[in-house]
Amino acid sequence: MREDQNKTPENKQQQLHITSYKEHFSTLAALLLLTVITVAISVFGADLRSLSVFTALLIATVKVIVVAYYFMHLKYDTKIYTWLVLIVVVLFVSFTVLTSIEYLNR
Repeated sequence: MREDQNKTPENKQQQLHITSYKEHFSTLAALLLLTVITVAISVFGADLRSLSVFTALLIATVKVIVVAYYFMHLKYDTKIYTWLVLIVVVLFVSFTVLTSIEYLNR
């Protein structure tokens, strides 16, 4: 059997991807900026009560997406994994909103 005929999708080698230092440093800068914003909201936004918690959770969700996209290689994987992560994020946000609504109506 020739080598060409043995290249089915299951037998293909995983494609390598090389990321630049610029991409790593921009990801680092984005995560540090989001962390500074989260700390600023928790320190200076204490009188906002549930709004500051919601904002901190929203920023944490954005940080999770950035980490998953670059460091867990969702950027290079098939789109089904991206959709699965997005479904989890939507469920998390919806449950957080529903819990907040219930908490505010007590």
